[in-house]
Amino acid sequence: MVSSVEQLKALGAVENVLLSELTSFHVGGPAALMLRPASYEAIKEAVRLSERGSIPVVLLGRGTNVLASDDGFSGLILRFDHPIHAPVYDGTRVTVCCGMSLMQLARETVAKGLSGFERLAGIPGSVGGACAMNAGAYGAEIKQILTRIRLFRNGTDEWVDVSDADLGYRKSAFSYPDAIALEAEFALRPDDGTAEETMRACMERRREKQPLELPSAGSTFKRPQGHFAGALIEQCGLKGTSVGGAQVSTKHAGFIVNTGGATERDISALIRLIQETVETQTGVRLECEIKRIGGKERIWNC
Repeated sequence: MVSSVEQLKALGAVENVLLSELTSFHVGGPAALMLRPASYEAIKEAVRLSERGSIPVVLLGRGTNVLASDDGFSGLILRFDHPIHAPVYDGTRVTVCCGMSLMQLARETVAKGLSGFERLAGIPGSVGGACAMNAGAYGAEIKQILTRIRLFRNGTDEWVDVSDADLGYRKSAFSYPDAIALEAEFALRPDDGTAEETMRACMERRREKQPLELPSAGSTFKRPQGHFAGALIEQCGLKGTSVGGAQVSTKHAGFIVNTGGATERDISALIRLIQETVETQTGVRLECEIKRIGGKERIWNC
């Protein structure tokens, strides 16, 4: 009998792919298997084969909000970093593959005279990742424009309507392992003439305020109630603090950056140092926004 691993390889899975090459932090050991599915059916078949072979699975978009273990991952990385088909437009509505770049979609919709994505244009992840964590920036969130989503869960492929309760601050009912988001439908608005300038201003603000010149996973911590994580970290004197190659950014204390040669252990140690120091000095416990990949686990919070 052909093993699940061999069948996954027949689908196009490759072995021993470094997670440091798949993630924006540029850290992480080898994943046992990695598959960039070419169709929705390939996604479903990969999940079925993995379940049959007891192979752990991680969904990874563009790898921008994760921290991968130095020891790698013993299962299958399903890589959703490319669209299976082009966006489909119907008036002000657009249906998009979840592997599409959010930045690319924002630019494309603005160019087509549509408004809704312009404040999200600088978020470097995939559409699926944005739906799985209700990504947001500069007063805009995915929940404001997401109307329907196509999910594969419990062996069923179905479109579901999105309700307000499905999405909250950096959380979503459409995240793995509860569901795999395949496609998403967004309801946009006709551009009133300000979308392009708003997008340009948001992009410029990112370049000015955020350490985009160094590898990171974006904002390290969620915004605590009544506070800003970066301000608390800076208040505690931690701006510029380093552990190995990991550093609290000197440009924005809400980011941890890889200054060169950082390991997951360096970054994890710095995260713990920040959390313990901020809690001791302010009483606020910072919660990670970054997700982890590693070992035999799927994905878990820092």
